[in-house]
Amino acid sequence: MTSDWSAYAQEQGFGRELGEVLVRAARASRGPYLTTGDLLQSLVRDTGPAGMACTALGLGPGRIERPLEELAVSPEPPAAQAPALSAPASEVFFHTQDESDMLGLQTSGALLLALRLDRRGLPTAPGVAPASPGHGELVLEMLGIERPGLRRAVLEAVAQTHPDTRGWDARCEAYLRLSRFHLACTDAQGRRHGQEIPAPVREEAACLPAMALHYLQASPEDLRWLSHALYDGQKKWFVVRLVRMTESLPPALLEPLLCAALFEQDANRNRHFVEAAVRAVGNASVFERLLGYMRLGDEAEKAGAMRALYWCSPPDAAAGREVARGLLDAFLRETDLDVRRSAISNLAGIAWSTLDAGLQGQMREVLKAAASHPDVYIRHRADFIRSEAQGALPIKGWPR
Repeated sequence: MTSDWSAYAQEQGFGRELGEVLVRAARASRGPYLTTGDLLQSLVRDTGPAGMACTALGLGPGRIERPLEELAVSPEPPAAQAPALSAPASEVFFHTQDESDMLGLQTSGALLLALRLDRRGLPTAPGVAPASPGHGELVLEMLGIERPGLRRAVLEAVAQTHPDTRGWDARCEAYLRLSRFHLACTDAQGRRHGQEIPAPVREEAACLPAMALHYLQASPEDLRWLSHALYDGQKKWFVVRLVRMTESLPPALLEPLLCAALFEQDANRNRHFVEAAVRAVGNASVFERLLGYMRLGDEAEKAGAMRALYWCSPPDAAAGREVARGLLDAFLRETDLDVRRSAISNLAGIAWSTLDAGLQGQMREVLKAAASHPDVYIRHRADFIRSEAQGALPIKGWPR
């Protein structure tokens, strides 16, 4: 294995605290490379947030060692690109930085969270097999340590050393004032851009877990503030950060969060709200509500729902057909320019060869209407769809 895990941690942007975890794990490792089991053994002995979270969850050396020994009969495979690591450990390190960025600081708690991956949230690329769970993740699962409980324990541990006693207005104001692009900056982010993060920004970022804990414990009065904030063009970025950190959403905030997605005009930034909702309540529930807005909402809601649905996959083939039907109907029947632009933009991403003849017939009507439309964007999207559809659908009568 590499002889200097502290330097490796610095190279990866993990910082001193995580470097100590890796050094301790390497010293105790009995194999030729570092595994997720080694990481878990080090984390339960950690003096920082990870160790505090493990203690709160009843995890200690005596509880994890036996299941780790049972799993050792099937060793973790080595990583092809990192010979000093097992493949699952390499995957954990990949997600550790994401967890650190979300928590707002480099901490052993981020490594503990990455050890229990959110497998619902991992993207699946065609032809790419999902990463196999390592021994550390399997032990946590065997012992009944679910990700929401683990996340809350880490937030509580960090909040003990970085508390926050302000009200919601003060928290939100400080967050928006000191963050860049509405995301808290960490030391690792600064180093990647050759910048030194100012101390006030680091301190504010370190308070994010405590704010997230207040969010999890929200009173009815707190929920009213959070709900109203989601309708504010700036404050909504603070609230969605709390939702993403906790992966939790009270029922009272679901509709306001989706409305924040609907009314966000940037078709890329609205994904933050959609993905936060999906992680908290599931893809099917979010999809159903967005489809309802597309069918029955006013003009602004319809256009916003179409943009938001781009980030929310249909749960099955029937739902996909419903989306296609709704987009076609909207373009043919609505007169609002934003609605028609949003409709034809989403139609460009549909695999028309998989749909029935009736929907394909409607598509020909759309392309015919779009070909002579005065809006250049609509004509451009129609040209793109036409070129793609002619290659996929050998059907006579496509408008030229």
